Amino acid sequence: MMNKKEAAVQQLIEEEEMASNDVAPMSDAELVSVCTQEISQGLGGENGSDNQEISLPLEYYNARLPGISARKARDRDSSVYVSDDLRSAVESTMAEIMPLFQTNELGVFDPVSEEDVEQAEVETALSNHLFFTEYSGYLILQELVKDALLNRNCTAKVYWDERGEVSYEELDGIPAMAIPQVLQPQQENESVELVEQEVDGQVEIPPMIDPITGMPADMGQVIETYRVKIKRIKMIGKPVIESIAPENLVVGSDHHSPVLFDARFVAHSKVETASSLIAQGFDPEVVKKLPDYNSGQESSYARSNSDYGSVDDSTMLIQVYECFINIDFDGDGLAERRKVVIAGDDTLLSNDVCDHTPLVGGVGTIMPHAYEGVSLFDRLKGIQDVKTNLIRSVIDSTALSANPRIGVVTGEANLDDILSSSTGGIVRVTNPGAAFQFPNPEVGQSSYSLLSMMDAQRQERGGSAISTANAAQSVSGDSAHGIERVMSAMELANTLIARTIAETVVKGIFITLHAVIKANMKSPVNARIGGKWVNSTPAEWKDRPVVRVQMGNSHAKNQQMAGVMNQIAQVQGMLAQAGSVLFSEEKQYDALTDGAKYSGVTTPERYYVDITSPEGQQAKQQQTQQKQQEKQKMDEAQQTMMQGQQMLAQAEMLKGQADMQANQVKVQNEQLKAEIQGLKELANANQKSAELEFDYAKLYLDNQLKKEENESKQALELTKLELEAGRDLNADMVSNEIV
Repeated sequence: MMNKKEAAVQQLIEEEEMASNDVAPMSDAELVSVCTQEISQGLGGENGSDNQEISLPLEYYNARLPGISARKARDRDSSVYVSDDLRSAVESTMAEIMPLFQTNELGVFDPVSEEDVEQAEVETALSNHLFFTEYSGYLILQELVKDALLNRNCTAKVYWDERGEVSYEELDGIPAMAIPQVLQPQQENESVELVEQEVDGQVEIPPMIDPITGMPADMGQVIETYRVKIKRIKMIGKPVIESIAPENLVVGSDHHSPVLFDARFVAHSKVETASSLIAQGFDPEVVKKLPDYNSGQESSYARSNSDYGSVDDSTMLIQVYECFINIDFDGDGLAERRKVVIAGDDTLLSNDVCDHTPLVGGVGTIMPHAYEGVSLFDRLKGIQDVKTNLIRSVIDSTALSANPRIGVVTGEANLDDILSSSTGGIVRVTNPGAAFQFPNPEVGQSSYSLLSMMDAQRQERGGSAISTANAAQSVSGDSAHGIERVMSAMELANTLIARTIAETVVKGIFITLHAVIKANMKSPVNARIGGKWVNSTPAEWKDRPVVRVQMGNSHAKNQQMAGVMNQIAQVQGMLAQAGSVLFSEEKQYDALTDGAKYSGVTTPERYYVDITSPEGQQAKQQQTQQKQQEKQKMDEAQQTMMQGQQMLAQAEMLKGQADMQANQVKVQNEQLKAEIQGLKELANANQKSAELEFDYAKLYLDNQLKKEENESKQALELTKLELEAGRDLNADMVSNEIV
């Protein structure tokens, strides 16, 4: 067991060990030193990872390299032709890749729950609208894709830019007591400064009246008024998306991924004016002491702008490094991400904690476990060198064949005649052999074979887009399936490049843009998207660290899908005519609008009515009412027709009854005739008196009159019924025609 002295010694030793384990906070000078060391040792910047100048791919793209040798440079007639294989490959690949990014919803935020479906759609629509419409997203994507094809990597920067906007006001006749009120801010994030103040007059203030006595309470006074000039500085913030040039980005040498979210160190080098730095909120006194960027600087920017020099200090160019570094600055043993801004001669402008890196990286072709990818320049540089030398040799040989070298025997040929070459010109010689032509070595057939081989290599290395047109021409007589098979195989290489760019830089842009808008944009956003107004407040959005990139189709694929959608629309039309339950107006609207989009119409809603919209619902209701009215009219017409038919049937029945009665009367008349004849015979036989004959004759006449009367009456009734039925039927038919 230790005594008190030993215990005190042991405690002192433990305290010294604990003190030795504590890490002191880092000073500003140490932080700047660490950042500058990372910049000097990092990847990118003025030189690539293999010390290749960053401007070399651009020189090859502009067909300025490869140059000519020193020996050929002395010959003014030597060819200086440069093959543009790299430019052809880049532009043809761009032409095939860029349509894949022409979609209304490039970045899609998937919902996290069933209740989040509508909100996720709103955030997706607004983010894409802001990216393409407000921030020129398509042009930014073009720059990024071309950077990836030329320089192995591409980088975008997505951040919230807040700068002071200055405005001046001049006010006259302001009393001294009112000046503090004038200097009050009128808007949020605004500050007001008094720039000038001078007396411009006097104002007489009348005496105050005593409310009790009604007499003046004082003598009044005369006060001076001022003309003041004030300066208003309002901080205005907005999201900014920009493409970063490869020479302006430096990544830590230990980083092994094209994605920059988790990079330990990444820095953005840029050149800004002194006024721009002050507008961002940096100390004006510190900014004024920073050196001019062009004084003693050696960089691609300085070399290309070495003749620039501003006579105004506010537009003086200053080099600035925005460094995003994981470092233990506060000495707690844990590294935190910090944004460190260094300008000029290693002057620290700011040092703040940040939660993410605004720089987003991407590549077109990934190299495993490496930051840099593979560019078309890497693939085609050798081919452009070989083709340039071969074509120069062919051009020089052709020129030499047209203008060969001539040998002369001294003193036996007129040199003036030989040097003045003209068609059909005369050369004066003393003997036939005095002037002769040196043999010119022709370019062998192997050189042309080598050129063909280089073209084939260019197609394989530079993507299939270079020969797409030739291949399409070669299969133009093939079947549709054959053409589709060939074109699809040719598009695979460039589709892979586009998908890689989308999964790296495009995905990072949308994730960072969503986070920046959510954190800084407080006011609601209104936008008309797809014919509908969308309203949302970004401050209420959810965190969405995951986004799905939804790419479009190539031109060939769009044409194929447009044909398919047109066929679907035709089938739906036949289903509608047949009254099939498989037909739906909503599905038909989807087929028509999708077909229009595949054909290149960006807003097909202008030409079709959405059945689910208020306009569509109103049109559907009007159509239903019109059909009901037409059905009602048809029912009334059918009912009128049935009534007419019933009246005609009744008339026919009455006519039949009349005919039956007429037949009965006829039979009765025949019977009466027979009886009369019998009576006549009986009278003749019995020689009755004339009175009996008269009675019989009278009976016969009475019966005959009665018969004729019945027949006439029945005929009149029948005719009357027929006329009434025909008149009613004609009236109904005329009324139906008018309706």
